[in-house]
Amino acid sequence: MIENTLQRHPSVAVAAAVGMPDSYAGELPVCYVELLPDSSVTEDELRAFAEAEISERPAWPKHIRIVDAVPMTAVGKIFKPTLRQDAIERVVHGILDERGLQGDVEVTAGGPRGMSVRVTLGKGDEQASSQLQQVLDGYLFGATVET
Repeated sequence: MIENTLQRHPSVAVAAAVGMPDSYAGELPVCYVELLPDSSVTEDELRAFAEAEISERPAWPKHIRIVDAVPMTAVGKIFKPTLRQDAIERVVHGILDERGLQGDVEVTAGGPRGMSVRVTLGKGDEQASSQLQQVLDGYLFGATVET
């Protein structure tokens, strides 16, 4: 529904919707959009377009990301694992920023929950590491926090 709606926008070449992790809802819709050459539109304009066209409020994309190119497979299908990894990485970096932490975030496909996250914090952040692990355990992806 989200992809079809956004692809009707005159500036959109490709739209791909994936689930963005959310500690309360499990996942929220987020959409990655590749624009047509020489097109110009903002993420806010695309969100307003989607909200006007999609009647089900829970299906409204919570974020729209304009990207240079939506990843494709060799046969021309949208490769969503790359987009899911990006969505998870953005969520984890947001959590780090909220807590004033710096760390490396690595997201990989696989594991019992489908995606695995490894966060490496600086030395001496053991208490922050434990607290961050508790927060990340509330998400649908597997997570490991190291110092």
